[in-house]
Amino acid sequence: MIPIWRLAFVLICCALGSDLLRPIHVFANPNPDTEATRSVSELPGFDPKKYNPAVIHFRYTQAEGRTSSAKSDSFLDITLIPSSGDAEGFRVELSSKVFRDQLRQLYMQLSRLEPLKVEDPESASRQLYALFFSELQPVLQAKKVTTLLIAADRGLQAVPFAALSDGQQYFGDRFAFAITPSLALTDFEQKSSPDDRVLALGASEFKGLAALPLVPQELNRISSDEKKDKFLNQEFTPSSFLDKASDPGYSTLHVATHAEFKPGGPEASQLHSGTGPLSMKELATLREKRKGVPLDLVVFSACRTALGDADAELGFSGLALQAGARSAVGTLWYVDDVVTSAYFVQMYRYLEQGVPKAEAMQLTRQAFIRNQIKLSGKELIGVDGIPLLQELTPSQQRRVSNGVANPFFWAGIELMGAPW
Repeated sequence: MIPIWRLAFVLICCALGSDLLRPIHVFANPNPDTEATRSVSELPGFDPKKYNPAVIHFRYTQAEGRTSSAKSDSFLDITLIPSSGDAEGFRVELSSKVFRDQLRQLYMQLSRLEPLKVEDPESASRQLYALFFSELQPVLQAKKVTTLLIAADRGLQAVPFAALSDGQQYFGDRFAFAITPSLALTDFEQKSSPDDRVLALGASEFKGLAALPLVPQELNRISSDEKKDKFLNQEFTPSSFLDKASDPGYSTLHVATHAEFKPGGPEASQLHSGTGPLSMKELATLREKRKGVPLDLVVFSACRTALGDADAELGFSGLALQAGARSAVGTLWYVDDVVTSAYFVQMYRYLEQGVPKAEAMQLTRQAFIRNQIKLSGKELIGVDGIPLLQELTPSQQRRVSNGVANPFFWAGIELMGAPW
């Protein structure tokens, strides 16, 4: 029987032979924030000649009484499968309590918009980076890996990898990456539909829930009008969602609304359409309806859509993968609606240039880290100098007036499934 990691390796090699490496236009800001870039000398941009993916598998095992130190009670087995050369493996011992405490501390710092103190080796961000990547980093550098598909065991999928730092760079700055709960759920083939048409649905007005006033702008500004169909508020109904998303003419589904992930599986969790809630159990019907032509990308522009419970740790995004989508984007925490709308508008600008998904998200993160997303009057300006959002209210302006470099704004938006 072929091990799943070796099968993934073969499939990645096949993907590398595709048209993924076609020439791509690169956005770059001529005036980067030199302090924010730290040791980074190059401007953000995607160079297809340097594209080099690999798979990392993190496996967590309770091992009380079997570790070499009494302070440890678990193993973290790490396997790296590069696109060329042999796989490499490492075993790290850890204390499950210390790990949980560090993860809790990191989430607390992020939720409060506090500095992560990455200059301190004892900070949660640095300690978690060391746990997952200290053994790997020299190998990744030696092999010049640019893109990672992280297959993470249950209990590790909620780690905000993008916010982990080695003291010089955040992981999400250094690498393009995607998360998968299982390599078996990941489609390594090219997307089956050559069309890049976007189905954009959103709701800005609700009964009993806070309004999302930037959703109309978000739907207007993601992708180009000639490649997009929009359904806003009353036009966005549970039936229109399912009917339109079942159409194989759409390769991308973008949903901007409120979401509720509740314990108990897909039946209990729901997205809020413009006319009422939509059970996420219904999302599973898309697998059969899109059989042979799966959605290439599903984006949930809503809060905590990438974080679920013990039975569905990756939330709505994990459900989208189970429904047959090749890739899904969701959020790990309660995100700021101004920044999230701006993030996705910028991300789609990269996607429209042909930049692969993981790299589009990395470039967007880098733009945030380097303060290349700037507030100018009532506008939030993107990397290319074109507004991402306009007519921001004084309250919305205040929320981004101090910049958007803090990982709270960008590290919680994660790609799941295929990174290309």
